[in-house]
Amino acid sequence: MRDKFLDIWPIWNIVLARESRLAFILSMGAVAIFIGGPMYLITNHLMALRGTTVFDPTTSLDLAIPFMAWTIVIYQSLFYFFYPLPLISVPNNQRGRYEALIMSQGLLVIILVSNIWFVICPAEVHLRSEAIQNIDSMHPIFQTMFEGLWLMDSPYNSWPSLHVSSAGIFALFAIRWWKDKPIRQWAVGIWWVLMSLSILTTKQHFLLDLVTALMLLGAVWKWQIQPSLEKLDTKSIDESTS
Repeated sequence: MRDKFLDIWPIWNIVLARESRLAFILSMGAVAIFIGGPMYLITNHLMALRGTTVFDPTTSLDLAIPFMAWTIVIYQSLFYFFYPLPLISVPNNQRGRYEALIMSQGLLVIILVSNIWFVICPAEVHLRSEAIQNIDSMHPIFQTMFEGLWLMDSPYNSWPSLHVSSAGIFALFAIRWWKDKPIRQWAVGIWWVLMSLSILTTKQHFLLDLVTALMLLGAVWKWQIQPSLEKLDTKSIDESTS
């Protein structure tokens, strides 16, 4: 059972059949979105309808961190930078394709575990009220970005922060694939840190959400992704350009 879990899952067969690099990456993303997207949206809105907070993780530091509307640009980079990151970082060979699928499997596990926890221990992100109070004084661009975010994302599904963990897995693999490009590695790493901090300055998450997201990311990397990559090392994979 564990061997099958660490191997490439059958759901990717249709993805592996794509010949071009672009078709492979786009179809991989489509499968991940088809599975992970509804999981998050359904859980998020069900918990909002339930309206229950089992645990309030607010700390004095959460209250002390200032609200900075402009950091919504960094916060939203999950969608315009980290999700598309594989398009420019996945190596153009068979090994790169298999590693990209391992990355996607880790992402789906992160989404699944997070959503199970959202149901078990829901917490309303009441800090969002500070952003709502400042909505009329924001620059119109920031205002539009916040309102669009709130339309899709109810103030639940607090911890662990999927923003941090999902962006983190893309960042770690990009850094892995860009071993000979240190400037890109540093740029991705620094941007991920900034995006992780932006969940606090936009009042979208608590400090606990950040900490638990890092813990979950570390656990998935250690017990799923790393063993899967090591298992991949034992196989004969064509490293030639596709």
